[in-house]
Amino acid sequence: MSNRAPNCIRCKTQMAPGYLLEAGDHNARTVTQWVDGHPEKSFWVGLKTKDRDVMPVMTYRCPACGYLESYAHTAKE
Repeated sequence: MSNRAPNCIRCKTQMAPGYLLEAGDHNARTVTQWVDGHPEKSFWVGLKTKDRDVMPVMTYRCPACGYLESYAHTAKE
């Protein structure tokens, strides 16, 4: 995908870049991440992510209608 923000599929307005905020342990703020595969529980860390692709999620919001569209780009994109 190019560096240009996509246009909204509903109203065709250019979307604004942003991200979805996660509040973790002790209210630590992080960006939502996409993890390859199905969730597997882990006693110590909640969910297992070892040997899986994990990518930050970039989310775009339409300023006209509020529609959200998310992408998980690889590091080289």
